[in-house]
Amino acid sequence: MEFLGGGDRQQSHSLRNRVSLDDQFQPYVNRVIGLTHPDHYEQQLSVIHASPKYQHQDGRWQAVPFPGCSIISPPSGEDPINQDFYQQLQAVLVTLQAELPAELLIPLPQESLHMTLADLLWAENFSQAAQAEGFGEQLNQEIGQVLQGVPDQQTQPIRFQVVGLMVMPRALGLCLVPETEASYERIRSLRRSLYQQPGLLGLGIEQQYNFTAHITLGYFGQIPPDLDAKAWAQRLVQLNQSRVVALPEFAVQRAELRQFDDMTIYRRQPDWPVLDFEDACYRTGIWSSICTAHLENSASPPDHR
Repeated sequence: MEFLGGGDRQQSHSLRNRVSLDDQFQPYVNRVIGLTHPDHYEQQLSVIHASPKYQHQDGRWQAVPFPGCSIISPPSGEDPINQDFYQQLQAVLVTLQAELPAELLIPLPQESLHMTLADLLWAENFSQAAQAEGFGEQLNQEIGQVLQGVPDQQTQPIRFQVVGLMVMPRALGLCLVPETEASYERIRSLRRSLYQQPGLLGLGIEQQYNFTAHITLGYFGQIPPDLDAKAWAQRLVQLNQSRVVALPEFAVQRAELRQFDDMTIYRRQPDWPVLDFEDACYRTGIWSSICTAHLENSASPPDHR
C-alpha cells in the first residue's frame, strides 16, 4: 500500500453532507489512464525517492515498522480466485526486476499483494488510537455496522482491468479501472459509508484522498543518480503495451478489515468484519439470522474461504 496523500483531522456538523473526494466514473478513468502516459512517467521518475518503509540492514532490505489498518481485498496468498492474475503478474515482475538498476525496486512478497479499498489509520495516528481502551472492539463494531448497511444488492465480484504500471513518489504499482460504472459505484458507496460513519470519525478515520485502484508491487530503495527518466518512461510504456494490459482481469470478491505491522503482512481474525460481494447477506464475518434461515433450506452454504 502506498499512501497518496495526507491531511489534518477535520470536523463536520453535517455528516451526510460531507463531500466525497472520489471522482465520478469517467473523470476517474481519464485520470488513471493519464497516469500511464510517457510524459507522466518521465515526470514522476525524475522525482522518485527512497521509501522510508524499508531500510538496508545486514546486507538486505528489511521492512520498517509501519502499523495500521485498512479495508483491502484478500492478499494474494489467501485469494484463490485471482491466482492466474498473480502468476502472470509475477512473470512481468521478474522481467522488470531483471532490467531495473540493482536495488532500485524492493519487491513486496507476492503473497502480500492486494488492492486497498479504503485506508483507515496508519503510522502514528494508528499507534495513538490503538492505545485507547476498547479500541479494537469499537473499530470492529463500527466497521461491522457500515458493512451491514452498504446498499450492495449485486451478487458478483467487482471486476477490474489493468491499465498499466503506476509510478508513485516512493513505490511502483499497477493501476486499474473497474469494468463498468456500476462496479465503480459499488466501491464509491462502500468508501462513502465508511468515511461518513460517525463512530469511525470519532476514532480519527477520515478520507484524505480520492480513490485510485492500484496494487503496490514494491518500494523504491537505492535511486541511481544517473537514472534516465526519459528512457525508463518509454520502457514502461513498452511493457504496458506488450505485457501488462494483457494481464487477466482482477476480481475483488471480498472487502476485509486487515491490520498490519509493516508493508509485508496483512492479518485478520475470523470474526473481524468482512463484506462478501458475491453474497449480499454476508456482512460482518458471521451469518445474519436472515441468511441463516435461507441457508437452512439450501443444500450447503457457499464457500467463503
